[in-house]
Amino acid sequence: MDDILQRHPEVADYLDPTPGMATTATHAVRNGREFVIVRQVSEFEGGMLVLESVDGKLRPVMADNFFELGDVDREIEISPRSLNCTPSPEADHDRLADHARAQVDRFSTRDGPDRGNLACVWAVRHLAHQALDRWITRTDGTAVFYPELRGCMGASLPQDEAPAGGIVISPTRTRPNGTRNVGHVGLLGAAVANADDRLIYSNSSAQAVWQQNFALGSWRRRYVGQKGLEMHFYKLPLRPAAPTS
Repeated sequence: MDDILQRHPEVADYLDPTPGMATTATHAVRNGREFVIVRQVSEFEGGMLVLESVDGKLRPVMADNFFELGDVDREIEISPRSLNCTPSPEADHDRLADHARAQVDRFSTRDGPDRGNLACVWAVRHLAHQALDRWITRTDGTAVFYPELRGCMGASLPQDEAPAGGIVISPTRTRPNGTRNVGHVGLLGAAVANADDRLIYSNSSAQAVWQQNFALGSWRRRYVGQKGLEMHFYKLPLRPAAPTS
């Protein structure tokens, strides 16, 4: 077991309990304050928990963006449903669906957060940028991306109305007491006769590469059944281009 975790057994109270999550911890000092950063990584998803040392005890930091790992500054605010955001057209979804399929086992996420361990949103937004030449989000966290999608388009779509190239997301859930379950996000493949067999493409945290690693049925079993998270479906968001001056 990681030496930091041995010295701070209270950290175990805040970890995602899902079997198969590898857990490591490191120290960090910011502005004279001491923190422990805990990373949990499975074959599919990865998450980070930040705890501050106060009087010798570790307490979770409840600010989702405390250690923002994005490679660009966020320009999209989380807000009530925005009139400046609409679903993307069908052609954008077709383009991204083709690109997502073509990048399986090719697109590396090692340039993403924590060298790909925390890169599920990063992968989706970078592949979308490659295909569409625009950012669909500036965040790298499911707990931020989901409110953005909801603020743009409202309630989740029924799964049979979500297009290929659309988004499936089970956002990370952090409870008021600091415990959490780590979520994931991916892109949908084409609809098939048996809905549970519909393919999903997403980052592999363990391999740091884009993969075809779920179908709807296996995603639901892991993130809804095993981890107790929600499962939502959205079209790609379309926002006006940011001013250049």
